[in-house]
Amino acid sequence: MSESVIDVQGFNFKKGREHSSCRDQRKITQKDDVIISAGSSQCSLNSEHKSVSSGSSSTLRKSIRSIFKRAVDLPRVNMGPLTYSYSINDLVNKRLRKECDLITLCHILQRGIEMIRITRRKRKFYEFKLINNNGQIIWKDGSKFLELDSIKDIRIGDMASTYQEEVDPKRLRHDSKLWITIIYKISNKLKALHVVALNESDFNTFLSCICGLVTIRRELMESILLPDNSQFARIHWQITVSEKEEDEERDTLSFGDVKKLCDKFHIYVSTGQLLQTFQMADINHNGLLNYFEFEKFIKILKNRKEVNMLWLKVTKHPHSHLSFEEFYRFLINEQQEQVSRETAWSSFTKYKEPTQLIMGQDGFTKFLKEQPYLVDVEEELYSRPLNHYFIASSHNTYLLGKQIAETPSVEGYIQVLQQGCRCVEIDIWDGENGPVVCHGFLTSAIPLKTVIRVIKKYAFITSPYPLIISLEINCNRDNQKLAGLIMKEILAEQLYFSATVTDKLPSPKELKHRIILKSKKTSQLAGSGNFGELFPSSFSSSYESSNEQDNKMKDDYTNNSSSNNSNNTNSSSMQRIKRIGLKKHVDIINDILSISGIHGIKFRNFSLPESKTAAHCFSLNEHKVEYMLRDKNLKLSLDKHNRRYLIRVYPHVLRYKSTNFNPIPFWKMGVQMVATNWQTNDIGQQLNLAMFQILDRQPDGSFKSGYILKPKKLLPVVTKAKMIPLLYKHLANDNDPVTIKIKILSTQLLPRLQDTTARRNDTSSYVKIEFYTDEEPIVPISVDEGTKISATEASTKSCRGNGFNPIWDAQVSITLKDTELTFIKLMVISEEAPIASVCLKLSYLRMGYRHIPLFNMEGEQYIFCTLFIHTQIL
Repeated sequence: MSESVIDVQGFNFKKGREHSSCRDQRKITQKDDVIISAGSSQCSLNSEHKSVSSGSSSTLRKSIRSIFKRAVDLPRVNMGPLTYSYSINDLVNKRLRKECDLITLCHILQRGIEMIRITRRKRKFYEFKLINNNGQIIWKDGSKFLELDSIKDIRIGDMASTYQEEVDPKRLRHDSKLWITIIYKISNKLKALHVVALNESDFNTFLSCICGLVTIRRELMESILLPDNSQFARIHWQITVSEKEEDEERDTLSFGDVKKLCDKFHIYVSTGQLLQTFQMADINHNGLLNYFEFEKFIKILKNRKEVNMLWLKVTKHPHSHLSFEEFYRFLINEQQEQVSRETAWSSFTKYKEPTQLIMGQDGFTKFLKEQPYLVDVEEELYSRPLNHYFIASSHNTYLLGKQIAETPSVEGYIQVLQQGCRCVEIDIWDGENGPVVCHGFLTSAIPLKTVIRVIKKYAFITSPYPLIISLEINCNRDNQKLAGLIMKEILAEQLYFSATVTDKLPSPKELKHRIILKSKKTSQLAGSGNFGELFPSSFSSSYESSNEQDNKMKDDYTNNSSSNNSNNTNSSSMQRIKRIGLKKHVDIINDILSISGIHGIKFRNFSLPESKTAAHCFSLNEHKVEYMLRDKNLKLSLDKHNRRYLIRVYPHVLRYKSTNFNPIPFWKMGVQMVATNWQTNDIGQQLNLAMFQILDRQPDGSFKSGYILKPKKLLPVVTKAKMIPLLYKHLANDNDPVTIKIKILSTQLLPRLQDTTARRNDTSSYVKIEFYTDEEPIVPISVDEGTKISATEASTKSCRGNGFNPIWDAQVSITLKDTELTFIKLMVISEEAPIASVCLKLSYLRMGYRHIPLFNMEGEQYIFCTLFIHTQIL
C-alpha cells in the first residue's frame, strides 16, 4: 500500500492556535507532516526536525481504526468512495497538522463548529457538524448535508482566491486565510460550498479533519486491491472485530457480519455465492469465523482462476515458483516488452520472495496488477511545428452542462486543464462592469479577469506544453481594450506572439510554458494585409449562422429560461437582454490582435492568400466540415491545407444539450483542434480522452502532454491536392493488414449496484467490446465464448451473481487495414445497464496481459475495479 502525505498548500498555520481539547503543549508548525497508510492500518507522524514517539503513533492508529469500527455498524454508511476524484489527490498529499490526533479532531467537529457560509447573495452563520460516524458534514440544523465521499476537491489560500473574487468580491469582514471551498458532486452536477472560519483554530480543525477522513476513506477502499490475503484479512479483522491477538482464535464473525462488510465496501457478490464461500471457510461448521477462518474466506473469495491457469503456463512442474529465466521469457514472449536483462532483473527483484531468488504466485499476481497498460511517450516527438499535432481542445469551456440556461463557472477551466486540455475557449461579452465570459444571452456571466487568473493558475499544472486560448470576442471597443489590458497584465511574459512573419509555426517544445491567444482578424484589419477583399468579422461560434437555429431549440430555450432564476430580475438579467441585440459583426481592435499568436479568419476557400499564412486558423462547425467530406475536391483541399496550417472544428449549435460528435473523421483529415464538450462523457468525449491518454490516475504515469503527433500519412506536405490519393496508395502498399486478438479474461471487484435487493445482486453481467475506426474492417469481428453483434461489436457470455472476480474467458478477433485511428471501448453491463467502461486507443495499448482500470458512467475512475485482458496484434 502506498503512503499518502497530507500537505495542504497554503495552510499557513499559526503558532498561536489553541483549542480546549489540545491547548496544553501541542503547537503546530508548517514543517510537520502526518503520513497515513490505511493499507498497513498505521498512521505515523513525521517531522523534518524530530520524530514522534511510538506511543503517540499507536494512539493515532487506534483512533483511525475506531472511526471505521463504528461505521461498520451503520446500515447506510459506506466505508469509502467508489471512485477517485480528478484533483483531490493533490490535496491529500500535503501537510496535515499533528496538534491533535485525528479522532480528537473528529470529536470536535462532531460537537459542531460555527462558520460563515457564503453565496453570491448572502452570508449566514451555520453550525457545521460531522455525523454518521464521519460519513457526512451537516449544517442548517441537518437540512443540508455533504457526503465526504462526494468531495472532488478542497481549495484554500491562493487556490481559492478565484472563488473569493467571484462570490465575495468586496471581501467585507472576511479573512482570505480562513476561507475554504469544497467542490463536491450531487446527481452528476458539481457544487461548491464556500465557508469562512471565525478563527484559525476552527479553520485548522475543520480542514484537517476533512482531509484526514477523505484520505483514509480512500486508502481503505484501495486496500481491497491488495493481493496479499493475510494483509487484507488482518486490516479488516482489526477494523471489524478486534486488534487483540488473543481474540484471533475466537469464533466471532457471522455470515451476516461478512455480508455487511462486503456491502460496506461496495462488493457485488450474490448472497448464494457469498454463503458458499463462507461455508467453505467455516472449518468447524459452527456458522462463525475466527481470524484464521476469515483469512481462508478472503483467500477463497480472492482466488483468481485465470491467474492460476497463467501461473501453470509460465512455470515448470511442480509450479511452486517462477525463476528469473522464466520471468524474462514471459516479458519478451507474452508481454512483448523490449527490455534488457538488467531491467528485467530489476523488476524481478521487486516482486521475488524476500530471501530467495524466486518469485511466488502472490508476487507474480502483484506484478501483473501493477504493470503499465499504456505505452511510454517520447518527449523528442514534440519538436515539430504545432500544425503537426492533434491538440486536446475544449468547446465553450466555461459551461458545466447544457449550452443554454446553465451558469458559467471557472470550474470548467480548472477541470479540463487538470486533465491535460491544451486549447480552451473564452466567449467575451459586454458586462456591467467590464468584459465578462458567458454564452451570450443564454447564460449568466463571470468576469473575464476571474477566468484569466484561473487559467494562469492551472495552465501548466499537468502539461508544460503551450496552452491556446481561443477567443470569441463579442464586446465593444472599450471592453476589448480592457480585455487586452487584463490579459497582458495577468499573463505577462507567458504570452507568446511573433513580431515577424514566418513560414512555419514553432514547436510545442519551443513553446513550453507559453500561452497563445487565438483571435479573429476582421474586415477592418484584413485590408491592411494580404487578405484581398473584406470578409465578415468575429462572432461566437455558437451563433455563426442564425439560419441554423431551428424552432425546437427556441422552444427549449424559452422553457428553460422561464423556469430558471425566475426571481432574479436584476441588472444581470438586463445585461443578458442587452446581449440579445448585439450586432453580429464586431471589429476586433489591434490591442487584441497584436498580442495574439494565432489569427482566426473567416473561411471562404482554400486558395485565397489569407489561407496560406502560417499563423492563420479556420474555425468551422462540424456540419461544414462534414459537407466538405462529401465533396471529393473539397475533401482533398481540406487534407492538403491541414498538412501545413491549423484548423479548429467545434460542435454544431443544435447540440444544445452539449453532446459530442465522433472525432475520428476529423482526425482522419488532419484537423488539429477537434473541440469537444468535456462536461459530457459520451462516446465522442471518451474517444477524445483516449486519443490524448487522459485517463485519471494512470498507474504507469503516462505523460498527459495534450499534444499527439499526427499519423505519418498526414504529415507530408503536398503542392497539389490531386497528389494525396497517390500518397495514400503508396503508403497503403507498404502496410499489411493487421489482425487484433483480444482475450477478455476477467473483471476484478465490480461495484455493487445501487439497488441492493436480492434480485439485483443475483443478476447477470457481461462485457461488450466495440471497435471504433476510420475504415471498414477487412475481416469483421469474430468471438469465442460470446455473441457477435455487428461487424465491429461483440459481447462475452454472461456471468451470474459474481461481481468480485467474474471470469469471462472470451476472445475477439478482427482484421483492419491499419490501427492508427482505431479505438476500443470495453463496457461491463449488468441487467442491460452499463456499470463500468473504458475507452482506449489501440496503438497505445501494451501487448500481453494487462489490468485496465474501469470508469463509471461519468468518467471517474473506480478505485478498485479493473479488467484483465490479453492483447496480441498479428
